[in-house]
Amino acid sequence: MRKVFSIFALALLLLGITACNDDSSDSRIQTINGEILNNSVDIEEGQSVKVAASAIHMEWDITASKISINYTVTVTEGNTATVSLTNVDLNPNNTYGCYTFSAANGGNGITNLNGYYRPETGCLYIEFIVFGTHRVMSTANLYYPYLKYNITNSDTETSKESPNGEMMIYINPKDMSAQLAMGNFAISENSGTTQSVVFHGLHAEATSTGYKVTYTGDQRSTDGNYTLNAFDGTISGSGMVINGTFTLNEKFNGTFAGRAFGN
Repeated sequence: MRKVFSIFALALLLLGITACNDDSSDSRIQTINGEILNNSVDIEEGQSVKVAASAIHMEWDITASKISINYTVTVTEGNTATVSLTNVDLNPNNTYGCYTFSAANGGNGITNLNGYYRPETGCLYIEFIVFGTHRVMSTANLYYPYLKYNITNSDTETSKESPNGEMMIYINPKDMSAQLAMGNFAISENSGTTQSVVFHGLHAEATSTGYKVTYTGDQRSTDGNYTLNAFDGTISGSGMVINGTFTLNEKFNGTFAGRAFGN
C-alpha cells in the first residue's frame, strides 16, 4: 500500500481526530473519536438539502477485523438519524486497498449502509438511505492520496507531470468555506517537489454526488511560496473521487485527478 506523506498530518490536525489503543489478551481495540462531514440528498429531488458535521465515535477491533460506529446525522433542518453499528465485519478489498463493510440496517430508519475504511490514512466513507427519502454521504476527511497532477507553464508551454500527488480539502459546513492542501507535486522539470502547500478562503457547494470547490482571486499560500489564482474542483463518487483545474503564480496551469482509495 502507498506511503502516507506529511499532508495527512494536516488532515488530522484540521479534523481533531484522536485515537488510543485498548490492548487485552483476547483482542486489540483502537478507539477513534473525531468529526465526520455529512451531505444529505433528497432522493426525489436529486439535490443536497443539508450539510452538517457531527462527532463520531468508532472502535476498530484489529484482531477480529470488526468495526463499531456511532454518530448522529442532521438529515433535514430539525430532523436527525443516528448511525449505530456494532461489531460489523471488515472485509479486505484489494482493488481499493482498504476495508469495506455493510449493513442492511444501520440504525433507526437507516438502510442500505455501505462503508470504506483505510486505517493508514484515516479515510472513512459511509453512504446510506434514511427513512427511504434521503441519501446521506458521510466522509471523515476528503483526502486523496492517489492523485496525479499535470502542470503547464504558459510562458514556455512545457509541462510537468507528478503521478504521486496528494490533495486534501477541509469544508466548514457552517459557512461552506474550504481549505485546500496540495502535496507532492512539481511545477516544472527544474523545480523541486513541493511536499505540502496550504490555501484558505475557498468556497464549497454541496451536490447530489459530493461537492464543488472553487476559488478566483490572488491568495498566497500559508508558507508564502505560491499564489493561487484559480481553483475549480469537483468531488464526486460520494466523496471518493476528485478532479479539476487550478492556476498558480498566474502562469502555471494545472489539472488533477485522484481517488481516496487504490493501490
